[in-house]
Amino acid sequence: MLQRPEDPGAARRPRAGLDHPARGPEHEHAVPRQRRVPLQARVRELERRVRPTSAATRVLVEQWRHALAEFYPSPLGQYGDGRRDIEAVTVATFASAFHHMEILGNRFDLLVVDEAHHFGGGAPDEALELCAASWRLGLTGTPPDDAQRRDRLGELIGPVVCRQRVGDLVGDYLAPLRIVSLALDLNAAERCAYEAEVEVYSPVVRHFFRYAPRTSWRDFQRAAVRSDEGRRALAAWRRSRNLLALTEGKREALARLLASHRNQRLLIFTGSNLAAYAIAREQGVTPVTSDIGRAERREALERFRSGELRSLVSAQVLNEGIDVPDAEVAILVGGRLGPREYLQRVGRLLRPGPNKEALVYELVTRDTHEVRSAARKRRELGS
Repeated sequence: MLQRPEDPGAARRPRAGLDHPARGPEHEHAVPRQRRVPLQARVRELERRVRPTSAATRVLVEQWRHALAEFYPSPLGQYGDGRRDIEAVTVATFASAFHHMEILGNRFDLLVVDEAHHFGGGAPDEALELCAASWRLGLTGTPPDDAQRRDRLGELIGPVVCRQRVGDLVGDYLAPLRIVSLALDLNAAERCAYEAEVEVYSPVVRHFFRYAPRTSWRDFQRAAVRSDEGRRALAAWRRSRNLLALTEGKREALARLLASHRNQRLLIFTGSNLAAYAIAREQGVTPVTSDIGRAERREALERFRSGELRSLVSAQVLNEGIDVPDAEVAILVGGRLGPREYLQRVGRLLRPGPNKEALVYELVTRDTHEVRSAARKRRELGS
């Protein structure tokens, strides 16, 4: 989609349509502020100019380089992961762009920012402020919920110019998706412990939102840490989440699902590394977490892609920037980051393939905050 010359912009597309920039139903172009020119002339001009692509992680840099190499015959530059090569098309990690913008900032006319939702709320914004590129394109499948961060992204990159939901792309560009929600019960001891924590934090939360109805959960957290009552409420809320992370019912359901899909490649997502390691021990599943070294994680992913490993369990590492196109089934045991994390996890399965249907199981505990959270995530997904 083209945009007005005065409005560099951001395109929102579900995760699987973003991780590979060369794939998707269309290309989005950011038009320079100075003038409007025909598309072919603009493309020829871009070919003569240097331009960077900024990506969040080393893994994403590798994926961008691989995708670009399929269509771009000239050498590709890279800034990050021990390399400092500048070419007409250069890919950089966020960290490298941030630390070397005094060198890179005036070298490029077009800036493409992958995973643009990482900006708009902190020190990394300085990299975009220092970059002189007048043509900008942001890509994200999960734009920030916070209005202040959205406004800031508008200043740094531009407004949203293209928005598509998963349902818009299923079939031609994404694998068909089926989500199965399994309602599970707490046992007697778990229910008693959960209700005790709810009694501590629920009145404080209700009181806050009664007098500040348009605020967010993040606003509540900021306010809560300023008082003893608020801190106790937050601690109780965290304990209730930890209690639901891997209940007896979830353990039993997970064992049944692993047995049912033992011949398919399967990803298990949890809300914490502790839960991931517990599942790894109990079910014999290989963990891929932030505690595990890069070389070991890479080996596990290669074994998964080759079919040597049939399942992986992770808390956050697989949420973003890791390409696992062979995954067929996902089990969402727990999560921490809301609709954005949910969309990222579902997106791990949406790479299209012959006769492929992406199957996602949600393990939701009855009569807990997980029920409301699951419904909100499904609405955001558009499923």
